[in-house]
Amino acid sequence: MPVKDYYKILGVKEDATEEEIKKAFRNLAKQYHPDANPGNKQAEEKFKEINEAYEVLSNKQKRAQYEQLRNAQARGFDFSNIGSSTDFSSFGGFDFTNIFSDLFSGKRTKTSSGFEDIFDMFFSKRDRGFSTSYDEDSYGEKGTDVTVRIEIPFALALEGGETIIKVPRTSDCGRCNATGVEPGSSIIVCPMCSGTGQLQYSQGGFIISKICPRCSGKGKQPKQYCRQCNGSGVVEEIKQIKVRIPAGVKNGDKIKIKEQGNMNSSNKRRGDLYVIFAVKESPVYRREGDDIYYKQKINLAQAIFGSKINVQTPEGMVAVKVPEGSKSGTTLKIKGFGARDIKTGRKGDFFVELDVEIPKAETKEEKELIEKFAKLKNMNY
Repeated sequence: MPVKDYYKILGVKEDATEEEIKKAFRNLAKQYHPDANPGNKQAEEKFKEINEAYEVLSNKQKRAQYEQLRNAQARGFDFSNIGSSTDFSSFGGFDFTNIFSDLFSGKRTKTSSGFEDIFDMFFSKRDRGFSTSYDEDSYGEKGTDVTVRIEIPFALALEGGETIIKVPRTSDCGRCNATGVEPGSSIIVCPMCSGTGQLQYSQGGFIISKICPRCSGKGKQPKQYCRQCNGSGVVEEIKQIKVRIPAGVKNGDKIKIKEQGNMNSSNKRRGDLYVIFAVKESPVYRREGDDIYYKQKINLAQAIFGSKINVQTPEGMVAVKVPEGSKSGTTLKIKGFGARDIKTGRKGDFFVELDVEIPKAETKEEKELIEKFAKLKNMNY
C-alpha cells in the first residue's frame, strides 16, 4: 500500500503554497464534481481522490505528517505489509503493530509513537464542499493569508507615503450566506453514501471506512448547490486597500496588514495580507543597503585647487568640500543623508562619487599653457 502522491493528484509542485494548492483544488473540484458528471463513476472516484489530497495538503499539521510518511517510504518501509504478522517495531524505532491494529479496527486511541495521527489523516476526513456555518476543525483558525507584490518609484520608497492597491481575496458568498446551499433549496439524503456519512473501501485486504467526501460525513446535502459559489460558500473579490509605505523601504521588503486576507466562513476571521515591494531603479541615484551613491561632475580646476560644490541629495541641496588634487572616483561622504532602515529607523550615508572632466586644448595659447604645466610637473606626453 504505497503512499499516494497528493502533489501529483492536485497537479502542484512539492513546495506549492497554500494559495496554489487551494486554486488547483477548486479547478479540479469543479471539473470532477458529481453534479457536473452525473452517472460518471470515474469522475466520482477522481473527485474523492482530489478531496482526499486537498484535505491533507491544505492542513499544515497533516501535510507535515504526510511528509513523514513519504520519508518513511523513501527510507525503505513497505506499507504493503500492513496488517500481516510482520514485526514493525524495528523500523525507525516506531511500533507500527498497535498503530495499525487501532487504525483498521476503527479505534481512536492515543499512542506514544506519534504515527497514529499520521495515518489517521488518511482515514478520517472532513471534506470541503457543502459547508455549514460552524466547522469544528476550522472554527479556531483564521482564514489563509494573501501575498501581493507592488512596484513603487525610488523616491516614494525613500520618502514613504500611501498608495491604494487591489487585492484578490475570498469572501463569504452573499447569496447563500456562506452555506453553499442555493436559497430555497431542500436538503436531501446524500446519494454517494446513502445517508450513512461513511464510505467503505477494500485496501490491502482490509475494509476501511472513510468519511464521505460528498457530504463531509453529514449524510445529507443540498438538492441544489448555490449558483454563485458552486457550493463552496465563498466567492472571490477584488478589494481596494490603502497601504502605508514605510520610509526607506527597499526592494524585497515585506510588511503585514492584519486581517485583510481570505475569510474563514466558520468564524468570520480573515487571514493577513503581506505586501512585498519592488522598487524601481533611479536614473540618478544608486542604493546599496541603506547608503545612496551619486555621481557628480567637476571641472579640472575644481579638482586641482579644491572647491566647494552643491550636491543634489534626495533631501535637497547640500554643500560639499572637494579636496585639492581630487581624482575621478574620489568618494565624499555626507553622513546621515542615506536611506532609512525600516526596522531600526537609522539612516545610512550619502556618497558623492567625483567625475573629473578633462578639457580639450583647442587654441595655441591653451596648448602652450598645458605644455608649461606638464613640464613643471615632469609629465610625459
